Amino acid sequence: MELIDITVENFRNLEIERVVFDARANVVTGANGAGKTSLLEAIAVLGNLKSFRTPSLRRAVRHGEKQFHLCGTIQSATGKHRVEEIFEAGPPIQRVLRVDGQEVSVARYLANFPVFAITGPDRELVVGGPDARRALLDRLAFLLQPPYLEVYRSYRRALRQRNAALVERRDDNEIEAWEAQLASAAARVVGARIDAAKMLFERFQEISEVLCGEDFPQITIDYRSEPWWSVSEGLERVEVLYQQRYNETRTRDRQAGFTGDGPHRHDLSLQAGGRSARYELSSGQAKTVAAALRLAALAQIEKERCEHFPVIVDDVDAELDDTALSRLVRHLGNERQLFLSSTSDALGFHIGPKTRRLRLVNGTCGKQEADTDE
Repeated sequence: MELIDITVENFRNLEIERVVFDARANVVTGANGAGKTSLLEAIAVLGNLKSFRTPSLRRAVRHGEKQFHLCGTIQSATGKHRVEEIFEAGPPIQRVLRVDGQEVSVARYLANFPVFAITGPDRELVVGGPDARRALLDRLAFLLQPPYLEVYRSYRRALRQRNAALVERRDDNEIEAWEAQLASAAARVVGARIDAAKMLFERFQEISEVLCGEDFPQITIDYRSEPWWSVSEGLERVEVLYQQRYNETRTRDRQAGFTGDGPHRHDLSLQAGGRSARYELSSGQAKTVAAALRLAALAQIEKERCEHFPVIVDDVDAELDDTALSRLVRHLGNERQLFLSSTSDALGFHIGPKTRRLRLVNGTCGKQEADTDE
């Protein structure tokens, strides 16, 4: 799969009528503030409907404007398609998604053009809280099984309703009704996540051998949940146990004002040499492990769908040293489309002899060089 071109309107400082990409390596250069990261962010948002820089896409709308518009042509195993996103900042936030001119659902849109990004904030996958790790698992579970998106949404809806009922002191009968839905969705969420975690760990072991080197601490991955159930008991039994637990903890949760058990509290545990990777790894090692996690998810999706997907590496020479960068480039090979940003015009030497260089100036693509021998 590849992104052939993109048009960007009112997205941060970008105003790009049309920029054409190479099917393999694309290096975006320019001074600080020129829009390098914003262009890669626009590509990620076009594919994933999510930014790697901010949880709120309102911040991506150019100051003084009410919406941004992204449009691109993709080439996939099913042919050439036009994908389009219009994001209106509101309030309320509204989004129009089109594939080949037809409006589609979020799930239908997201299945078209998955983009995998390796960026500075990815370090939080290792040293930060559990939110980023849960998001990694949820995205992998969705890309493996698209119906998972509705399962996850059902869980979040039931969780919000139970929490609201707890806070508003509603009667037990109403809360029990939400608990039944919550327990059912919780069991399906954890089942999908555990399957995804198992696949992720298998691919991670393969990729970490390439990226990390022999002297790297051994990294293990485990899905961490409540200690009072095991998925080996079967999902039906897990659902029953959750419903019992919610009944038992209702008084506690009423006092707290929220639900204290469930997938929203789980984590993907990373251990380095038997201890928490958060405290055992250096900053550089944490970045390498984070990159390996992203690439492990990529490898599993490519295996399942028999297709390669684009990879973004933002500010690549700042995030990875020369050794790690060389290992990363060798691992990615020539099969995937790459988008890399750098303040250095010399980055192409690390990538290879066939590289398209795009130079950004004040949010516009001031210079495009076709594939050339370095």
